[in-house]
Amino acid sequence: MSPFTPRPFPPLSLGDVPIEYITQQLHALAPQYWDKPETADCTIIVPIPHLDPSSTPFDNAHSFTTSYEPQPSSAGRRATQPPLNAVPRISLQLHMDFLSAHSTYLRGLFSGACPLDLMFSTTPPTSTSSIPANRLPRLMPCSPDHPVLFLPVPDPSSFHLLVHWMYFGDSSYIGDCLHRGIIQWEGIARNVEYLGLPSDIKVFLSHWYDTWLNPDAERAVASDEDSDSDTACSDSDDDDTCSLTPSELDQPVVADSHDEKEPSRGRTRATRPLSFQSARTPSL
Repeated sequence: MSPFTPRPFPPLSLGDVPIEYITQQLHALAPQYWDKPETADCTIIVPIPHLDPSSTPFDNAHSFTTSYEPQPSSAGRRATQPPLNAVPRISLQLHMDFLSAHSTYLRGLFSGACPLDLMFSTTPPTSTSSIPANRLPRLMPCSPDHPVLFLPVPDPSSFHLLVHWMYFGDSSYIGDCLHRGIIQWEGIARNVEYLGLPSDIKVFLSHWYDTWLNPDAERAVASDEDSDSDTACSDSDDDDTCSLTPSELDQPVVADSHDEKEPSRGRTRATRPLSFQSARTPSL
């Protein structure tokens, strides 16, 4: 096949148009292109070496296919059998304009930049000798007008949520999956940094962390509530409403039978927050 022809974004005809306006117009057009592989002009292949596709939140995601990336040790096996040590991967048929409008990393790749040059554009170069070749981003054989990009994002389980956000600009799906514990906050935050997504998704994730996971913010809220409670008691005319009698204190605490344990919201509260730093080299 012929090499892929680079496609700068925005195109020269829209060079003077603010990218924010282009993004708004793309969001308005998203229903016409979402889940329309017949109109796709690029393919993104995401390896999931440490995950089982059936256990990840792909059911309601953009249509995709699952295949296996054969390893050298699999030579000689029957073609109908999954190769030993094969790496499962998902393949998504997407549209370059939606991806390039939001991701500086994908924009650079589609414009013809070297993946490794982009990977180290904001961090000092480090040796890639310890990273297996099948874990480095690269353009695969493709037609000139339809790039096939192998993209080993740090967290495959949340990648499709960010793709949905890039099409529609709606973060509610991400928030719902975080609340239900389907994805982890650290994972999607690393994907955001890996892809070079804009500040608004970072603001959303930071706000979500401060609201649900930040122990310092939680203590501050609890302190404010305690202060309000003390003020209410001191202003009350009925002192009995703010104190318990000794007999009441001796009574055992009975849990409400209707109370259920709240599901994990994306991460534990005891862990340290993740800063938005470069994460284009996935953890192996």
